[in-house]
Formats: sequence, structure tokens, C-alpha cells
Amino acid sequence: MSPDETVPVRRRSNGPRQRRISAILRGFTHKGQAHPTIDDLSRAFDTRAFGAFFILFGGINLVPLPPGGSFLFGVPLLLFTIQLAIGRHRLWLPGRVRRARISPEILATVMGKIGPHLRKVERLARHRYWPQPEKAVLCAVGWFAFLMAVLVAIPMPLTNMIPGVSIALSGIAISARDGLWLVASVVVGLGSMVLLAGVYGAALAALLHFL
Repeated sequence: MSPDETVPVRRRSNGPRQRRISAILRGFTHKGQAHPTIDDLSRAFDTRAFGAFFILFGGINLVPLPPGGSFLFGVPLLLFTIQLAIGRHRLWLPGRVRRARISPEILATVMGKIGPHLRKVERLARHRYWPQPEKAVLCAVGWFAFLMAVLVAIPMPLTNMIPGVSIALSGIAISARDGLWLVASVVVGLGSMVLLAGVYGAALAALLHFL
């Protein structure tokens, strides 16, 4: 295990105050600049990469996506969430993912959709009610977010938006170590599972009725 992998995902408790994730993302939205790579974003997020990518790729699902778009953005979420689930402290990215680029226009669209809400949440989020032991909690959050990412990646209507919100809330929770936002993430995620089960269960029942 490399030294980088022992770096915890919590925010630094000393040194200069870190920029908010929303501010970092806005910095990559300027027109005319080179398209940032996933590696550029990861370096900018530093030790908060897990939470930041949960927020970014979860929030993307609030933007209308073309057919297959949820699968395209769901696959990276599967990669990010499974790493937290198995106990990695530092995000690892394969070469192809590191070199993948996101256009500033897409980031600007996403920030236009989630930016105002994200900034409000960042002002409200703080270290509170965080359960222990932390390692077990982070693994549990990773597995729950992985399940939500599976729903996001399914190329079916209505499956990506609410699970994406749940993942974004998980990102806020682990970035700030805020137990209240963690509860909100779980409530939204479970609600999405119930809703999707009802919608597709009803569709299946109607299909079987006409067969």
C-alpha cells in the first residue's frame, strides 16, 4: 500500500482553509479553457476526492441526459463507490479514466443546476453526529452508494435522478463528516428504491395482464 493510500478522506483540521467543492467546480467552467481531465479534478479535490466525485457525478443526473447518458456517467460512479466500500482511503483511477475529459460547458450546465443548492448545503454542513467506528461507517456508505450507482447505471427511464441525488448527499456527508446529511442520503436512497420498485412493478403487472 502506498503512502497516499493512508491519507484519510476527511477534511484537513489544520492549515489554510480549503476551498469549497462548489468553488473548485466553478473554476473549471470557464469557457475557452482546456477541457479538464478527471485527473485534473482529482488533484484539485485532493483528499476530498471521494466526496467531490460523488457530488459531481451524482449531480450530473439532475441534468437531462441523452439516451445512454446515465450509463456513461454511472460507470465511473461504480468505480468510485466500490473503492470506498472496500476500504480504500485514497481514490485510485485507471489511466483511461484519468485521461477522460469533461467539457467546461457540461460542468457549467451541471453547476447551473446544482450549484445554488450545493453552496447552501456546504454552508449548512459541518462535523456533527458522525457515527463510529469511522472505517466501518465509510465502508457502509460506500456499499450503499454502490447500490445507488447500479440504479444510476441502468439505462432505463426514471432510474438515475433520485439515486444520483442520494449519492451526491453521501458525498456531502463524507466530505463534512455530517451525520444529518448522511441520514438524508439514506432516506432519499431508500425512497428511490421504493419508488422504482412500485413503478416497474406496476409496469410488469400491466404487461403480464395483457399477455
